[in-house]
Amino acid sequence: MKKLLVISAGLGLALLTSCRSDNDNESEQLTITGNWRPDKIVSTTTSGGTSTTTTVITDACQQKSRIMFTTDASGKIKYYDNVNGTCSLLIDLDMTYSYNPGTKNFSITTNGNKMDGAVTTLTNTNMVVYYVDKSNPDSTNRVEISATKVAN
Repeated sequence: MKKLLVISAGLGLALLTSCRSDNDNESEQLTITGNWRPDKIVSTTTSGGTSTTTTVITDACQQKSRIMFTTDASGKIKYYDNVNGTCSLLIDLDMTYSYNPGTKNFSITTNGNKMDGAVTTLTNTNMVVYYVDKSNPDSTNRVEISATKVAN
């Protein structure tokens, strides 16, 4: 479940490209171009009328994970996790994404799978995204991901 949450986090974060801040008094536009580190993933799965919420605060190994956004609406998702006591790169995916700054809605495609969501918070250093994963027809997974912009 932990890996699914972090993978979902990576995919969700990859859906963004830029956003206006409510605090901007000029036409300056915030951007997510660069590298983002997932810090917290909150996932609520509903199946058969029962909901379960799981919160993951990423550990030192998982914080090596990155969502890398380029200016041409493409990027990369790298996910690290502990395997038998060793921090290992488990996922290295190319992606494409789109973002509508007017509606704050986004879409990401990786390995032929498309997910949709929305940016709920974006500053120069932090962002929060929300999306609903409907890839399993027997359940619905609502995911909120908090991330920090990092140098590399």
